[in-house]
Amino acid sequence: MLHDILHFFGRAICHQFEVRSLTVSGDVLAVCARDTGIYIGIFSTLMYLHFFKRRQPITIPSIKVSFLLLFFLVPLMADGLGSYTGLFESNNPRRLLTGISFGLVLPYFTYPLLSKKYFYHDSVPVISKIQDFIVPLVVSVLLGCLFYMGWPSHIVLDGFIIVTAIGWFSLLASFLFPFITRFKVRMFFSLLISFSFLSILSLAHAWILSFHM
Repeated sequence: MLHDILHFFGRAICHQFEVRSLTVSGDVLAVCARDTGIYIGIFSTLMYLHFFKRRQPITIPSIKVSFLLLFFLVPLMADGLGSYTGLFESNNPRRLLTGISFGLVLPYFTYPLLSKKYFYHDSVPVISKIQDFIVPLVVSVLLGCLFYMGWPSHIVLDGFIIVTAIGWFSLLASFLFPFITRFKVRMFFSLLISFSFLSILSLAHAWILSFHM
């Protein structure tokens, strides 16, 4: 039951090709290695920002830092483009690492926008010292190693990714309700939108696949 639910939501965000997915104890994970890396990166940065930056007046990275962060998006795009066009054959370790590189960057440009102090004159860039990037990077690599080694179990690993994906889409959905000031109410509607959106995507994916069977 839980396995089916996790794979249902995984189908909303991933093609779920088995050959491009990590296998843990004989079970294929709910999303491919590349998407696994993306959500590992997203989780690591979000957790760091939540615990160390949420009470600070922060804004998006400076222009110089933003350009540096954009370079971390390039490996995934190059690997994905080269793989899908047949220029070269990728593999799951590379997909996992390029996914981490990509996902790691995204929260730096979204999380600060949720801060009520975003427009304060004394707001500082979300990356103001090297550890603001290094800590999430190290955490991401460690988590990536656990996933690649298949520890602790496929249910735990799948649950980690799907919960992170739902949380990420909920965070994005919260931008639709800037007029709701009560946090719990805003999160309720954001989660509702996230669940609904992912469910529709999953059903649409299944419907499209039915025409190719």
